[in-house]
Amino acid sequence: MPKHYLHLLAFLLLWLTAPKPLPAQDAPAPNEPAPISTATEDPPAYKFSPATSPREAMQGFLWSMNQIDDGHENFWPYALMYFEFDDAPDPSDSTREERRLTARMLLSVFNRMGRIDIDELPGKLELNATPDAPPIRRYQFFPAPKFSAMWDKLAPHGKAPAGTIAFQSNDQGHWRFSRQTILDIPALYQSTELLPPAYHDQQSRIGDNLFILVGPTFQNTHTWAWATLFAAIFVGLLLGKIVQSMLRAASKRCIERGKEVRGIAFDNAASPASFALLSLGLWLGITQIYREPPLATFTNNIIEFLLILAVGWFLFNLVEVIDAALRRLSEKTESKLDDQLVPLVRKALRLFLVVIFTLFVAQNVFGLDITGWLAGLGIAGLAVSLAAQDSIKNLFGSITVLFDKPFTVGDWIVTEGIEGTVEEVGFRSTRIRTFYNSLITLPNANLINASVDNYGRRQFRRWKTHIGVQYDTTPEQLTAFTEGIRELVRSHPYTRKDYFQVWCHEFATSSLNILIYIFHEVPDWSTELRERERLFIDIVRLADSLGVQFAFPTQTVHLYKQDHKPHVTQHESPQSMTERRSMIQGIRADQNLIKDQPWQSQTPGPVTFTQGPTDLKIDEHGNPIIEKDKED
Repeated sequence: MPKHYLHLLAFLLLWLTAPKPLPAQDAPAPNEPAPISTATEDPPAYKFSPATSPREAMQGFLWSMNQIDDGHENFWPYALMYFEFDDAPDPSDSTREERRLTARMLLSVFNRMGRIDIDELPGKLELNATPDAPPIRRYQFFPAPKFSAMWDKLAPHGKAPAGTIAFQSNDQGHWRFSRQTILDIPALYQSTELLPPAYHDQQSRIGDNLFILVGPTFQNTHTWAWATLFAAIFVGLLLGKIVQSMLRAASKRCIERGKEVRGIAFDNAASPASFALLSLGLWLGITQIYREPPLATFTNNIIEFLLILAVGWFLFNLVEVIDAALRRLSEKTESKLDDQLVPLVRKALRLFLVVIFTLFVAQNVFGLDITGWLAGLGIAGLAVSLAAQDSIKNLFGSITVLFDKPFTVGDWIVTEGIEGTVEEVGFRSTRIRTFYNSLITLPNANLINASVDNYGRRQFRRWKTHIGVQYDTTPEQLTAFTEGIRELVRSHPYTRKDYFQVWCHEFATSSLNILIYIFHEVPDWSTELRERERLFIDIVRLADSLGVQFAFPTQTVHLYKQDHKPHVTQHESPQSMTERRSMIQGIRADQNLIKDQPWQSQTPGPVTFTQGPTDLKIDEHGNPIIEKDKED
């Protein structure tokens, strides 16, 4: 499914599951209510028992409003009798609607205050607890110290609750909301409008709340407005696709021209730009839809969030552009420290952007108070440090790797039984690619005390072997052969010239063994193997030119006879120049062998790997040339 549809689906789910206008708070039925008629007209108010305390007045009001929210409009007289309205027997239609609006606004204020505990209000017994005291005729419910959180929530917006809610007793001892409360309800409603509803009915269903929320939307929105919303979303999607395709095409052209960083920037801007255009289309279309104030506030916040999300998405992707630029700069330097720092900078920037984006949206879009979050970071940091000791050890391990530099990216290392090439050094772990191509994640905490054998820091790579020649090889041949091998070592481009050992070393069971102990100075293992092979083949050629035969495991059986034949000396006694002539012979044989080899004039480059099939052509360095053989 395309990303645009996923984002739209997420928006709709947020819309459906967002807090809805709340029904009247739960309240038990008033004491001994009169039977309610099933007729649709309003019943006479005198059928309902008047409240004898603030507790009964609050209880009766909430219970009546709960019945009204359930669709029983004939409970309006019961709800309104708890207000100290004018006792006119037959109010006009406009006056009746004004009174109902007052009751709904008061209920909305109660819902923003939170769940009201009926038992906390004084009952009839509490009002008459002291016989000698004058009777209590007024009880103030709001403002009160228990509602101080409302001031804290409204303070960042420069507002404060304005108005009072009080109960007043008349001469008959009936408690109702005072006349001053009725006058203060509009101001109190407006001053607390920014507060989200704090009371949630756990038994209310999403479908019922959705109907309460969007019912007026469907009733008051014209068909052309819905068509405009659809057209705006469609145009936003279409423009987003066009802009996305253009940016992707521009990215491809830049990469083909060698402008990698610019190409990555265009590619990373494609998806956020498309998402931003879709959000703008949704915003333009939804402005034509009728929305109740709570729904309008919620949808505006969501669209603002989507637009900020598009910007944050672009900035998050921009980190990859910065990473590419830093990698290009690090490739121009010889130090490998910057190669390790680049991945850490990328991760740190992305984490920083996520934190800043979250705090910005929480405070500026949804109006949350983040000062408490920031103040709690000290205590939370202590708790996290205690609970995440291993993570802190890994962090110090990564710092140790950066500054102590036991290895860098690209080094071949062996540590704790793990052997491979270092691919990345992160905050928590180091990733090592083994030679069987698996990826091992090693916690950096293990590297603090671990021994690391870094093969990548070797200047020279040792090669030690024995060459066995037959026992019938003459001393002159042995001398010429060993000296010829030394000349090969002195002549080859990648061998160490200041230290090497080539000597007749031991008498083996079936051969005379010559020790070869040399070093190669090469950039990588592949070049080492190639140069070792080149030297190996030249040794074989040298042996052939000198008539030296390589030995293989043999066993000779001599039959004992009693008669002894006189011993015949096979080798002449060496003269003063015998050994020197043999050495000269070996050197000349080697020089004749290597004089026309291409590496004499130009040092071979590192090994390169190409795809097959390969034509039967190689360059002067021994690397295959991939082109059509003209002779075929």
